[in-house]
Amino acid sequence: MTLSWGQTLLVVLIVAAAVLGAGLIVILARATGPGADGGSVVRSWIAISLVLGLVMFTAFTFAVNDTSLRSALIGGLTASVGSAIAYYFSAKSSDQARQDLLNATIGTEAVPDLTGLDESQAATALGKTSLKLEVDPATPPDGRRVAQQNPPPGTQSPKGTSVVVRFGP
Repeated sequence: MTLSWGQTLLVVLIVAAAVLGAGLIVILARATGPGADGGSVVRSWIAISLVLGLVMFTAFTFAVNDTSLRSALIGGLTASVGSAIAYYFSAKSSDQARQDLLNATIGTEAVPDLTGLDESQAATALGKTSLKLEVDPATPPDGRRVAQQNPPPGTQSPKGTSVVVRFGP
């Protein structure tokens, strides 16, 4: 399949408009969202620009009628995708990147506040979620109440995470 120059230009314009719109949404969301920082806007905009370049590169690849040149361009596209992936993982700590992938795959949920509950109540509260109760062996329940928990209440944790509780007076 070969695109005409008019079709190629149309693809480029549509992609440019979509990326510009996505960039504006990212900027607005980061500016108004909690914990926004300028670095995340720049990083997001660079990632969007990389995607724009790759999509435009793909459109131009299919506009070329020479099969050997097209093969070389597709090879370049593959290398560019590898570079974009390397950029993403090098721009963030590996733990944060791994956490992003896990959150996107399995989702997260808020950790409930277990402070002041006995073991049975804490188990019931976590039973309404996909989180698991884990009692710190150094502080057996013995009728006492939850004094500390990790992760803290309100934290967004991956589904299936264990919530470690410590009992105290």
